[in-house]
Amino acid sequence: MTRIRKLYRLAAFTMLAAFIAAPVVQAQTIADAKTKVEAMPDDPPRHYNLGIAYYKAGQYSDAISAFQKAVELKEDYKEAFYNLGLSQEKARQTSNAIKSYQKATQLDAKYADAHAALGGAYRKIKSTRNAIRSYQAAIQINGRKANWHYNLGILYQTREDYRNAIKSYENYLRLAPRARNAKSIRDIVAQMKDAIG
Repeated sequence: MTRIRKLYRLAAFTMLAAFIAAPVVQAQTIADAKTKVEAMPDDPPRHYNLGIAYYKAGQYSDAISAFQKAVELKEDYKEAFYNLGLSQEKARQTSNAIKSYQKATQLDAKYADAHAALGGAYRKIKSTRNAIRSYQAAIQINGRKANWHYNLGILYQTREDYRNAIKSYENYLRLAPRARNAKSIRDIVAQMKDAIG
């Protein structure tokens, strides 16, 4: 019984510590997030949360400002750099987004979503080699995201690297067998297999 109490206390302490250490304060609206920022203007998570609220509302320039304030206050705030990149992409600032994603991946080399977002940004500027490297890094960390395999397949296909394109598309189909484009991807894979003999 004493051991159960100790385990219970340890679990309660762990949950409390996780709650206190959580980097994000949740807000429902922009007004709520602004109020929280005004109450504690030097708290990076509150600026981050305001950025999320602006992003969800489609106010990307305001989101950029909020995320920039968050990273100004906390230079190692990888989530803020990642969401800053997303906002910059929405605002058509792809080169800035690339820098933000790069910073997020420098802060955490295992940040798969940031690697994938970096791949997407590189793809937009037609930097295929960098896009491939970024998607490969994302997939190496988390190979269960079907759309990352799909995007990698497209990149390989545009370079006429059909063997790797087939492999990527087959991984995509394995992870998303009922995707709306599954039949057309199967047809493309068959055509590429015919092309390489």
